[in-house]
Amino acid sequence: MIQAFFDDSTPGRRRLATVFWRDGVLVSHLLFAALLGTYGYLPAPAFAAFAVLFLCYTAWIMRSIWLNAGNVDRAEWGSMARVLTIGWTINAVVVCLFLTLAKWDNQPLQFWS
Repeated sequence: MIQAFFDDSTPGRRRLATVFWRDGVLVSHLLFAALLGTYGYLPAPAFAAFAVLFLCYTAWIMRSIWLNAGNVDRAEWGSMARVLTIGWTINAVVVCLFLTLAKWDNQPLQFWS
């Protein structure tokens, strides 16, 4: 299943710059800001659902960047985009996990308090 997820035999048709910067960086940061902004207002189950939706978007954008990584003049840019996106995905999973666990334990965000 993981191999099929990363199979790039059918490359994307969109420019990597658009997919990476607009869909990846900008939208992901806006969604993460919304996730942090709702931490104190949503009940734990709703927050966990929002975190799962954010992680689903992260998986989708990772796949999109992976498929469109070849749409650049220099192959290094595509490889760099893939590595950075994998790093962002790992970070997003870990942070969402810890935020959700803290929310279920009724812990406030420490930098907000």
